[in-house]
Amino acid sequence: MKIDMTEHLLKHKQPMFHFLILNVFEWRTGVDLHELMKDFDKRGYTYWVWLVPCEEEVQYEISFYQPQVKGSFVLTSVEKKPKAKR
Repeated sequence: MKIDMTEHLLKHKQPMFHFLILNVFEWRTGVDLHELMKDFDKRGYTYWVWLVPCEEEVQYEISFYQPQVKGSFVLTSVEKKPKAKR
């Protein structure tokens, strides 16, 4: 059975996916990828961006920096090099 995304979004007013961004110290979820990446760019650590195919409110485990949700995949990783000491 195919799901009509337009109908779902109109009915539930929320997407059926979200983004998970994490580094070795913390993680955050949301549906606004630009805001999430802007926030993590300020932190100065390498981070990974995952697309997780479920609503943000769904609870799931994160193991070895990977969401434990079938169908999740990495969109990108952003490498941040440590600033050189002067």
